[in-house]
Amino acid sequence: MTQHFIIVGGGMIGLASAIGLRQQGHRVTLLERGPAPRYSDSTELRVSAIAHHSRDLLTQLGVWQQLPQQRLGPYTAMEVWDHDSFGRIHFHAGEVQQDDLGAIVENRVLEHHLWQRAAEVGVELRPETTVTAHEISAEQVSVTADGSTIVGDYLIAADGNRSPLRQAAGLPITYWDYEQTGCVAVIRCAQPHGGCARQVFLPTGPVAWLPLGEPNLVSLVWSADDALADELRELDDQAFAKRLQAVSDQALGQLEVVSERGYFPLRMQYAQQWVQQRLLLIGDAAHSIHPLAGQGANLGFGDVIALLEVTANDFAHKELRNWERERKVAAVQMISAMESFKRGFGSANPLLKLVRGIGFRVADKVGPLKRLLVQAALG
Repeated sequence: MTQHFIIVGGGMIGLASAIGLRQQGHRVTLLERGPAPRYSDSTELRVSAIAHHSRDLLTQLGVWQQLPQQRLGPYTAMEVWDHDSFGRIHFHAGEVQQDDLGAIVENRVLEHHLWQRAAEVGVELRPETTVTAHEISAEQVSVTADGSTIVGDYLIAADGNRSPLRQAAGLPITYWDYEQTGCVAVIRCAQPHGGCARQVFLPTGPVAWLPLGEPNLVSLVWSADDALADELRELDDQAFAKRLQAVSDQALGQLEVVSERGYFPLRMQYAQQWVQQRLLLIGDAAHSIHPLAGQGANLGFGDVIALLEVTANDFAHKELRNWERERKVAAVQMISAMESFKRGFGSANPLLKLVRGIGFRVADKVGPLKRLLVQAALG
């Protein structure tokens, strides 16, 4: 049976769900408070590591094929190490018979092409539209936006981690503050990145260099304890690059900041209820996690994949509850893993550093264990 889905939020997850639902024959109206996403020739600050299952979804939606190759950073290897320690591990896609482990994509580039594809398949797109009220009953939903009312069968909140829809519905969240700040920037390296994603764990938080389409450009994601982040904010680009150089172990040679630097607070949050009658939470509206493994977007795309399995056939409230339970388990597992990583590596205790170093060394040398880790990286 064809349903009318109203989606609030035109980010990656909202647009992906809109395209998938429309391809299944449903009517879809998407409301986005900002303008239609566009991008320029300059590399965008915010990027996502797209795992294989997310790429498969985007291919099915007809989007991955449209992305400009020069704006994609496929990575064939990962290198992770503990600062000031012998602990180091190196993964390669060939160890699990894959061409790559994933790809780094600029968020704005992906959103633009998702928007274009949504228009092509017949999603009713309403940019620069603000939702001011909504009502949910057992039979339908209605949304008031910019003075007009839209009536549909289901309402999907894909409006980000601060989700006005979730707040208006009174759905509580569990959260904790990591007391860290994420710093993002585009960095030019003297040595080519070689398609390798690199990450070093410091006691004050992890630093990641993610390969972009240009061989000497990487996207920096530095998750720093708030006190350190305050210090970094005060530095000019040259002094910042010097600090970055000091923690890079010279993996990429001389480093240069070639963009503005963006800062954002890091915290985990998790909605206790994702389905309220005909309202569904998806993506960051339902969960947000620490960026240290780059799995936030993939967790959201996983929500979309599972939802589309439900909506492909006639469904009832029971199937939506099953979807909610399945995705809650996936989110809690990812949140727990990220918290374990953060706590396990966020210490300069010499004994812990020794244990971490031994763990890295064992994982790097033991074939089956290493293959499991590579499979986990594939998502």
